[in-house]
Amino acid sequence: MGIYYWHYDLDPDFPVCVLEHASHGNKDQMHWHNYLQIALCVGGRGKYIFTNKEYDIQKGDVFIINNFESHVAISEPDEAVIFLFVIFLPELIVNPGCSQFEFEYLSPFWYDATTFENKIDHVTETAMRINTIMYQLRDIWEEQPVGFRHMIDANLKSILGLLIGYYRATDPGNASMNIRANLQLLPALNYIKQHYHENITLKEVSELIPISASRFRHLFIEVTHMRFKEYIAVLRVTEAKKLLLTTELSICDIANEVGYTNINQFYKSFHKYVSMSPHEYRKLFRYSQEEGLSPWILESTQT
Repeated sequence: MGIYYWHYDLDPDFPVCVLEHASHGNKDQMHWHNYLQIALCVGGRGKYIFTNKEYDIQKGDVFIINNFESHVAISEPDEAVIFLFVIFLPELIVNPGCSQFEFEYLSPFWYDATTFENKIDHVTETAMRINTIMYQLRDIWEEQPVGFRHMIDANLKSILGLLIGYYRATDPGNASMNIRANLQLLPALNYIKQHYHENITLKEVSELIPISASRFRHLFIEVTHMRFKEYIAVLRVTEAKKLLLTTELSICDIANEVGYTNINQFYKSFHKYVSMSPHEYRKLFRYSQEEGLSPWILESTQT
């Protein structure tokens, strides 16, 4: 099982792409990727599930996703939520010799995933302005006029500037990531996301880098802001949430699927991170045939 690593081959001379993507039901796997991503919902309704949080998706919503955080978009059964993506590698914007000013363009993506708000709601002025630029980027990408690379670069930096202003205003205390530490930890995070449903140990994973188990423990907390066992538990609960919303598997089967051999431990972990039982979560957010309401409408009626 594990979490899928979505590798997109971008042009090494100009590592950026503008594309549309439709998430149909629960077709997409929980995944992470090698690129930075700005996602604009251009149609449909759904839900974005991240490692330790989830968001409703509506047309016009903007989502910021880095190259470390696991996530998946789902929609209602037999429907789709449609996105316009701008994906790019960090080296499109920065290089080892760049100035601090240039480096700050990527600051919105070096975030603490435990507290960061990935969603910029469609009603905000920032989202509206990003909407306009995203559609311009799509048109430029499709038409590829003379000088289109410079136009793509300029428009992308306009979005990054808006993101810097938005997050500095709304979350000035959000801790930025130590990029070197993240790069060092990347092979271990990759391994964990592929094997979190197995009985892996901190010592086993630390040998992949390799560093001592003690140093790995400190580095892991520095990067993820979680302890090793807590991080694995969150990954398991995240996948369980997706399975509860999108399959008919029993709760016992879901617990086994995500790596729990003790059903009581699964219930305890799930309640710790979701503040309700798996049964309550499924009942609250699953499509209700009796009421004729989608999970997204049901959620709004509960708040």
